[in-house]
Amino acid sequence: MLRIATIAGSLRMGSYNRMLIELAEGYLEQTDVEIDRLDLRDFPLPVYDGDIEEKHGLPQAAWTLKARLAAAHGVLIAAPEYNHGMSGMFKNMIDWTSRGNSNPWESKVISLMGATDGPWGTLRAMPQYRQTFLSLGALLHPQFLSVPYANKVWQADGEMVDQTVAPRVEKHVRRFVDLTRRLRIA
Repeated sequence: MLRIATIAGSLRMGSYNRMLIELAEGYLEQTDVEIDRLDLRDFPLPVYDGDIEEKHGLPQAAWTLKARLAAAHGVLIAAPEYNHGMSGMFKNMIDWTSRGNSNPWESKVISLMGATDGPWGTLRAMPQYRQTFLSLGALLHPQFLSVPYANKVWQADGEMVDQTVAPRVEKHVRRFVDLTRRLRIA
C-alpha cells in the first residue's frame, strides 16, 4: 500500500496551513493510501548547530522524524511563506533530517502547497522550498498549490467559507497520489 506522510509547515494550531493539510488529508482518505500525519510539534528540534551535532549527534526527534519520512513513498506538505520565503522552523527541520549519514528526502516524491492571508499566497516562497528539496534529491510534483487570501477561505475556528478552494485541493491531491503510484511502480 502507498504510504503518504503529511506535514503542516507551521506550528501554530490555528494556522491556515494546518487547515489546508487537514483538507488535503480528507481527500487522501478517499484514495487507497496509508496516511502518516506528522505534526512537527511532536518533534521539537533545537536550532541546527554543527557543534551540537558533533558533540551530541542528532536529537532523538530528528531520528524519529527521519525514520517516518523514510518509510513514506511521498510527502504532502502545506507550508507557509514568511517574509517572502521559507519559514525558519521548517528549514530547521529539513536541516536536521538531512544530516546523520542518511537523507530521507532523496528520491522521495514531494508535493508542495501553501496558504497565506496575502494576495500572493505562497508564490514567492515556493521557489525556495523547491530548490531546497531538489538539492536533497527529492522528486518534486511539478505543480504546487498556493492559496491566497486564506483568511477569506477559512474562519478562525477552521470552518471553510470559500468552497472554491476544495476542488483545487482535491485535484492536486489526486494528481500527487497518481504520480507517486506511477513513480513507485517504475
